[in-house]
Amino acid sequence: MACTLPLAFLVLHGFLSLSADSCNYYFQHGSFFSIPLKYTDLSSKEITWKHNGNVIFRRKNGRFKPGKTEDILEDGSLQLKGLVSANEGTYKAEVFNSEGKSIKDQSFRLCMKEKVSKPSVKFTCSDKDVTFTCFLTNTEGVTFKWRKNGEPLNEGEKTTLIIGLKQLKEPDTFTCSAVNEVSTETSDIIKPTCKDVSKSGDLRSLFGLDFWTMVGILAGGGGLVLLIIITLVCCCLSRRKSQMRFEEERELRLAPLTKTQHPYHSEVQTKHPSHPEGQKQRQRPPGGAPPGSTGPRPTARASSQAAPQPRTQARGKPPQTPMDDDEEQPPPLPQPRKKGSHPARQ
Repeated sequence: MACTLPLAFLVLHGFLSLSADSCNYYFQHGSFFSIPLKYTDLSSKEITWKHNGNVIFRRKNGRFKPGKTEDILEDGSLQLKGLVSANEGTYKAEVFNSEGKSIKDQSFRLCMKEKVSKPSVKFTCSDKDVTFTCFLTNTEGVTFKWRKNGEPLNEGEKTTLIIGLKQLKEPDTFTCSAVNEVSTETSDIIKPTCKDVSKSGDLRSLFGLDFWTMVGILAGGGGLVLLIIITLVCCCLSRRKSQMRFEEERELRLAPLTKTQHPYHSEVQTKHPSHPEGQKQRQRPPGGAPPGSTGPRPTARASSQAAPQPRTQARGKPPQTPMDDDEEQPPPLPQPRKKGSHPARQ
């Protein structure tokens, strides 16, 4: 019985010490923090905040002593600014009704934590796996989180990470994050360069680029080449049709001239010998012409038959056939008789 009482006292003391050392909230040096109370309808009630047993804020009947209006929110939460190590400890909030009776009593433990530093990652290769190690200056109260290609891994919260070589591909990347109650820092991206890292079967890269990006580039290039070929073919066909249309129009314009010009010249040459010879073969009327006559005048019909018609030839009309020598000539017109010449006067 005598041994039981001291043992119970030690257990109770240890439990109280453990509960006193546990913290509800953490803050960084020089930061701002709000201890939440979340109590409604405080307008007609008295509220008091204590730090390690000392009153640091009191509002009663609308008056503040000590404290100011901005030190508290509408729900009773306490506002703390510019925190330092002296602000650590136990904070206690008490709410009283109009009769001075306590209706709420709540305590909080506030502790200060230093901001975690930025970690660094190194790796070592073996025959079967790769070991990653996350280095940090102060690991007290810090947990570690690993990511592969930006996705979180479920290998635990340790400073080391082991990955088998068969599970690694050449473009895989890793990061390590150090986390405590007040901050989080992430290392730089690291890429393992072990010689035995698998390169086969990796469809995520092609010619040093992302697989789907390269597929898009190749597909776009093939489509561009096909479009250029189609455009060239269409241009060639259009040019060929234009040349054929031009040749057809040219032949249509030259067709009347080539069909009418040559027959006309041959007909003129065969049916019209020389005009002077034809005129010499014509017979004079009987009785002869009187002296001093210049011969019969050619009729309008004969002159029109003998004269060429260039305008008619240019238009492609056949020339009129000249009259034959045997055709009856119209009688000559009567000519006035000229008087005989008189001898010159002496």
